[in-house]
Amino acid sequence: MKKIKITVTNWFIAILPVIVIVSCQNDFATIGTDIIGDDNFQTNSTTYPVTTYTRPIEAMQTNTLNTDLLGYYSDPVFGSYNASVVSQMIPTSYNPTFGENIVLDSVVLTMPYFIQSSEIDDDGNTSYVLDSIYGDSPIKLSIFQNNYFLRNFNPDAEFGESEKYYSNRTNSQGNPINSMDLEGQLLYTDDEFLPSSEQIILTDIDEDGEPFESAKLPPAIRIYLDNPNDTYWQDLIFNKEGEAELSNENNFLNYFRGIYLKAESLGMNGSLMLLNLANTNSNITLFYTEDSPDEDSDGIPDFADVDTDNDGSSDNGTDADGDGINDVHDVDQTGGEDLNFDGIDDSFDLTISDTFVLNFTGNRVNFFDNNLTVIPEGDPNIGDETLYLKGGEGYMAVINLFEGDDEGNSMSLEEFKSNNWLINEARLEFYVEQDAVQNLQEPDRLFIYDIENERPLVDYFLDPTSGNIDEFSRIDHLHPLEREDDETAGAGIRYKIEITEHIKNIFTRDSINTKLGLYVTSNVNSITPLEFQDEDMVPKVTISGSALSPRGTVLHGNRSADESKRVTLKIFYTEPDN
Repeated sequence: MKKIKITVTNWFIAILPVIVIVSCQNDFATIGTDIIGDDNFQTNSTTYPVTTYTRPIEAMQTNTLNTDLLGYYSDPVFGSYNASVVSQMIPTSYNPTFGENIVLDSVVLTMPYFIQSSEIDDDGNTSYVLDSIYGDSPIKLSIFQNNYFLRNFNPDAEFGESEKYYSNRTNSQGNPINSMDLEGQLLYTDDEFLPSSEQIILTDIDEDGEPFESAKLPPAIRIYLDNPNDTYWQDLIFNKEGEAELSNENNFLNYFRGIYLKAESLGMNGSLMLLNLANTNSNITLFYTEDSPDEDSDGIPDFADVDTDNDGSSDNGTDADGDGINDVHDVDQTGGEDLNFDGIDDSFDLTISDTFVLNFTGNRVNFFDNNLTVIPEGDPNIGDETLYLKGGEGYMAVINLFEGDDEGNSMSLEEFKSNNWLINEARLEFYVEQDAVQNLQEPDRLFIYDIENERPLVDYFLDPTSGNIDEFSRIDHLHPLEREDDETAGAGIRYKIEITEHIKNIFTRDSINTKLGLYVTSNVNSITPLEFQDEDMVPKVTISGSALSPRGTVLHGNRSADESKRVTLKIFYTEPDN
């Protein structure tokens, strides 16, 4: 049977009736809260058992990610890994006309960083603080022409089904992608590449041959690609003018299969960058010049033609001697040089500048090369003493509320449902195992997910703090990590996750007590489900926010030796006093 995927939009439609019901219930719960002081009601709290255990996150589909990781990351608990990217490159236009006497000036690869903040000084210079950069040591960065064909569609599946590519360099059929195919012509290498927060200053040359500042750009990876044999880009692009290779997308993708961005470590430390390659500012731009075109039959380039529209009257300056050349460019008037005897002063530029742009809008795959510490898989029956969470091909935790069986049922759940309560709040609390995370950069947020229905909890969609800025989004549902002294660099203490509406659904609407997944996340708004390559894995998906987070943490589990820090489900309720 073919599995039906549920999109985020469909999730919202599916829970819309629940939202209406919950809204009504919230009103009722508020009324109950307002009369808490009445002698007929009592408020209290209780805890219920939870089983939690560690599960590995293995090879996942990564050609559906909106952003990508590039670089090397290492931490003292989980080990290290390299992240590389292979991507198709798609022209912004087809069937280009390049003009005559093409001269390539440069080929520039640009990949902007995410910016956390910026500040402009009195001289108009901007200083930036980069976001999503992990580590501060150099790496080796190499850029190759990719020779592996990234298919858009799976030939072995139903018509129209996309090909899947996984983080371990394999495709839908499980076939490995050979590194020899990825590493074609070398276009760039830097043995000590390090991200920089400096703004980019572009310069140009004025008419007197003096350099001047032409533009200021935000920080980015901005690389001048090599031109092997001095003809690589001319042969690849310009010499194909009018040919089938540049006529449409399919032909071009089969002809030029993109680039491979390969990151390698130089030692124990390195840098890892989150990049938005889908942004149109991420591209390869070919800068070139061509001869100024003639647009009429007199053979005079338009910039020097006194009559550009050839209607017999001057529309581009004056022509004192009537030779058709405007006086500004007429060598007879300027007294300059005319080495080709065309009557135009050679000191004037007879060329125009133009560009040809390739964007990262095609198929793009993130590869992870792991050298991770092996952590034993947890015990689903009795749970674990310690929980290990790490993004990427790392680890997650499975949460079994009320110690439910395979269908979610248990004696604890039945006892809970038998009560006559108004549920005011329900939350899970996860304490950091501080002895295990020393010198570890802990994530600020965790994410909880219904791994059986492959969607976030209803609390996620109902959180009134939802927004585009990750730091302040969904903080009622997914509380940021509490740190010592509330300092950014303070040791982590506890994560709290509010699941009140999820528990209300189980309590009052007899919803199934499904197993939940706990993940590290780089962005609580990044919730695209990513399928594991192993179809027999349970759970069957991870989420994009976890795939793109290199960080990890260690938590007390339900069997922790410190009973005060064991994972429990805490419920606050109001009960009629009768």
